Amino acid sequence: MGNIKNFNFNKLDLKLSNSDYWDFFLATDEYGSEVCSGVTSGDCFVVWYDFNNTNIYSGGSETIYSLVSWDNAVNTGYTLNTIGLTGIDNGLVTFDKQSGDTSNVALLSALTGTTKIILSGDSRLVMNAVTGTTGLYTYPLDLIPSSASTVGAYSQLCGGFYQGYYKLDGNSYEVLPVRVNQAWSAEFWLNPQDNCSGYTGTTLNDDYIDNKGFFFYMGTRAENKFWDTFDGVDSGCTSGCTVPSGCTDVLSEWCTIPKETDISLIDNGVTIPLNPPLIDVELITNQFLIYGRASSGGTGNCGSCGRPYDGLGTQTVSTYDGNGIEVITRRQEVTNKTNPFLIYGRASTGGCGNCGGRESDGFGRETTATFSGFTSDETTLDYNIDIIDNALGFRIKDDGSIGYRLLTVTGSCVTASTGTNYITGVTIEESYSASGTVSADTWSYITLRFVTNYYDECELIHGKRRTGKLMVYVNARLKHVFNDFDEFIARRLNENRLKQVGVPFNFSLGGGTQGLIDSQTFDGLDMGDRNLPIQENFAGTFIGGISQFKFNICDLSFCDIKYNFASDAERYGITIPNYGYC
Repeated sequence: MGNIKNFNFNKLDLKLSNSDYWDFFLATDEYGSEVCSGVTSGDCFVVWYDFNNTNIYSGGSETIYSLVSWDNAVNTGYTLNTIGLTGIDNGLVTFDKQSGDTSNVALLSALTGTTKIILSGDSRLVMNAVTGTTGLYTYPLDLIPSSASTVGAYSQLCGGFYQGYYKLDGNSYEVLPVRVNQAWSAEFWLNPQDNCSGYTGTTLNDDYIDNKGFFFYMGTRAENKFWDTFDGVDSGCTSGCTVPSGCTDVLSEWCTIPKETDISLIDNGVTIPLNPPLIDVELITNQFLIYGRASSGGTGNCGSCGRPYDGLGTQTVSTYDGNGIEVITRRQEVTNKTNPFLIYGRASTGGCGNCGGRESDGFGRETTATFSGFTSDETTLDYNIDIIDNALGFRIKDDGSIGYRLLTVTGSCVTASTGTNYITGVTIEESYSASGTVSADTWSYITLRFVTNYYDECELIHGKRRTGKLMVYVNARLKHVFNDFDEFIARRLNENRLKQVGVPFNFSLGGGTQGLIDSQTFDGLDMGDRNLPIQENFAGTFIGGISQFKFNICDLSFCDIKYNFASDAERYGITIPNYGYC
C-alpha cells in the first residue's frame, strides 16, 4: 500500500480476465454456490450412450442407440438402395464369402443389392461396431457385464470401435445439426487400460502405432472411394472370372462380373457412372438464365444457333412453362489451353441458320456462344478436397497427454499435365496437453468443451467459420485450453449423393476411422484406395473401457460439468466431499 501512495496510485482499475483457466478464478476452491441440475433438454443434450443401460442395445452389442435425441431432428422415412456401395467398407453391410464362388455372387449382391430402410420418426443417433470385409484387420470389442467388481456393464475396446452417421446428403434426414449456435461439448467415462490379451489378428494400432488412442472422431469417415477409374485387377488372358487352360494370368480372389466400370446408377432419371467423370444435375428455375441461353427464334433454321446441349437452348419467353429444367453436365478437364480469342476471331457470325465460317482450320463454326475449350471427361477426382478441415479426431496418448488431430490444407496448388488444378496434399495440425493429464488403469470423466461467439440461425447458414476455445476437463477440473481453435463444420463429399451414403457427417466412438483401408469394390481391392491421408492419420483406436458418452449442442457450463461428475462419481469409485459440487 505504501508503494501505491508513494507513486500516487490512488485509483485502482481491476478487470476479470476470462483467459485460459478462468474457471479456477471464479471458484478457486472448486466449490461454488451455484445450483446446477445438469443439462437434460433435447435442444441441448442430444446423444447419450450408457453401456450399463440395456435400452441402447438391439440384438447384441454390435448396434447401439442413443437414449436421448435432438428436438429438431428430421426423419420422414427413407429407403437407401445404394448403401451397399459404401456401407460394406466399415461393416454396416456384411456378407459371407462362399467357398468355390469364383464369381463372388455374395459380394456383388452386397455391393449392389443391399437396401436399408430407415423407419420414419426414429430420431436417435445409431452407431454400429466397425468390422472389415478384406480380412486384413480385426476389430475386437466386448461388452463386459455388470458384476460386484465393476462399475456396471461397459464396452472393452481392444481394437474395435463404433461408428454412425447423423445426416444423409441429398435428403432431409438429420438427427444432429451440422453447426451449433455457440458451443458443443462431449462427455466420456473412459478407462485407458491395456487388458486385451487373448485376441488374435492384426488391429489398426499394430500397423499405425502413432494413431493409437483415438477415442472420438468427427467428419467424413473416408475419402471418396470412386475418385479414380478402377478397371479391376485381372488382365491379359483372364476371361470373365475364370482362367482358361494354359493361361498364366492370376485370377482375383474377389473377381466379379460386372466390373466397376460397368456399373451406373439412376438419379432422378439421370444415368450416373460409378467412376469419374462427375455428373452434375442442376435444376434451373431462374427464368432470366433460361431466356438468356435461348435463341430468339425466327424463320427457317434461325432457332438452331442456341444452346440445345444444356437443355435450355430451345426455350424462349414464348415456350418456357415456368417449371424447373434439369441441366446435366459432365465435369471436364481442359486438355488444350489455346488462346480462345484466336479461335473466336476466326469464326464468322454467319447468316440466319448458318453459324459457319472458316472450316479449313477446324474453328470455322466456333463462336463465343459455342466454344468451350478443348476438354475431355475427368478420369480422376481430387479426393483431398473432401477431407480438408473435414477430419478431426481426439486422442489420449500412452503418456497420458490428451489433444486433437486435424487434417487441413498445405496452402499450395499445382497444375497437372491435364490442366486441372490440384491441392498438393494435406497437412496435420495437432496439439496435446502435458503428459499425465489422463491416468491409466482408472476411470476418468473427460469433457471436451468448445465455445465461440454466438450465431443465429441465419448466420449459421451464411456466416464464415469461427474460432473459439477448446477446453479439456478431467474429473471436472480444467486441465488444458486450446486457443484459436477453428470451428468444425462437417460437409458432404464432392460426389453424387448416391455414391456417398453414410460416409460424411460421421461420428466415431472409441476410435478414429478406417479411411479406405478395408474398402471393398468390384473385381478386387483397388490399391489406389490404400495409404490415403485419412487411413494414414486416423486408423487407430482407444484401448480400454468406455462406459458412457454424452454430446451437447449448447454450452455445458463449468457448474454443469461439476454436477455431472458428482452425479456419477460414486458409480466409478471416486469419492468427493459431501458438501462439494454445486
